[in-house]
Amino acid sequence: MMFVKRQALRIAALTAVGGMFLAGCTSQDADQPTETPTDEDVATASPTAPEVDLDQYAEALVTDRELVGIAHDPPVEGFIDDPVTMYLTLSEFNPSGSCARLLEELNSFTAPAVGGVAAKFMRGAPAANDGDEDETQSGAAVETMIFETVEAIEPMAIYRDIPNACETLSSTEVEGAEATFTKVPGLDAMLLEISDGEDVESLAVGGSSVNAQFHMYMTAEQVTLEQAQEMFGAQAEKLQQTFQDQVDETAPSPTASPTDAATSADPEEPTDDAS
Repeated sequence: MMFVKRQALRIAALTAVGGMFLAGCTSQDADQPTETPTDEDVATASPTAPEVDLDQYAEALVTDRELVGIAHDPPVEGFIDDPVTMYLTLSEFNPSGSCARLLEELNSFTAPAVGGVAAKFMRGAPAANDGDEDETQSGAAVETMIFETVEAIEPMAIYRDIPNACETLSSTEVEGAEATFTKVPGLDAMLLEISDGEDVESLAVGGSSVNAQFHMYMTAEQVTLEQAQEMFGAQAEKLQQTFQDQVDETAPSPTASPTDAATSADPEEPTDDAS
């Protein structure tokens, strides 16, 4: 779960929350960032099952500290056979029309997953100092999830439609406050900026898919459009490099809409051949 932190009093009432949720997956508290995840970290932080190779998902993660920051402990957590859902909620804003419809569609998305990994990083966080338990975390959170779905779907396409539909929303509760949606160029991702007229907070969110089977989902706090493009672009490229040769020939055609992905159509009844 991603919370945009507020410092000014007027902006404190405005909240943007975006993320991906695993039903039945319990997360562990992470009190101190650590170094880049290793194969040993993945093995100890993840459940094991012979039919699901969690290492392949971990290999698709971008862990460059210059891009995503310092990894939390445990740096990578694995999951198997957990449904995934996406959400993006706004406080003190009342979207309408196609904007409200797309946000509702996004928030109702759910899909069964074969497995995957989730990682959290802190950009600008201080390195852990031995014996310094009072060291507090600072910086902006980055969360990445790599997962494989049971069915062929394209859930991230909605992030290219929301900015066009929502553009700029005015708050119904905080005078002068606005939420601005901007598409990240060339990617299925968007930058949400919330302003109270003086201070601005940002949250980038989106993802990508390979062969409609392997997916990455990412959120990043306090980034510019250029930073989001670099960060999300690098992760999309890493996902493509990792899974471009893996194709499930038995998978059905991909479903473009999150809502359609949640409720697949019943198969057509066979017809008798007139022979």
